[in-house]
Amino acid sequence: MLDKGKVMSQACYEKQSRLFKLIRESFEREEKDSKETISALRTLGFSETVAGIRVNEWKAQLGNNLPETEKKRKRRLKEQASLEKYFKKLGKKKKDEIRRV
Repeated sequence: MLDKGKVMSQACYEKQSRLFKLIRESFEREEKDSKETISALRTLGFSETVAGIRVNEWKAQLGNNLPETEKKRKRRLKEQASLEKYFKKLGKKKKDEIRRV
């Protein structure tokens, strides 16, 4: 998504997939509202429209909420913050490369 036609490395793809799952999970657990979720999806390269469609699909599918220990919750939120930081930094690098050209 971020590479716009370029080949994505396996590590980047795995990080992106993991962050996508974490964003969805935090939305389903109602830790993030719709606007926060859309902006998080935008860091992955989704457009505003597509991110909104995904969030609306997730709203329709909201179901059972599995219990989670505080330790697992903290670990999940820490991992999500780390991956979001990684993709923001990656996005800044891409913008800088585009500006140089």
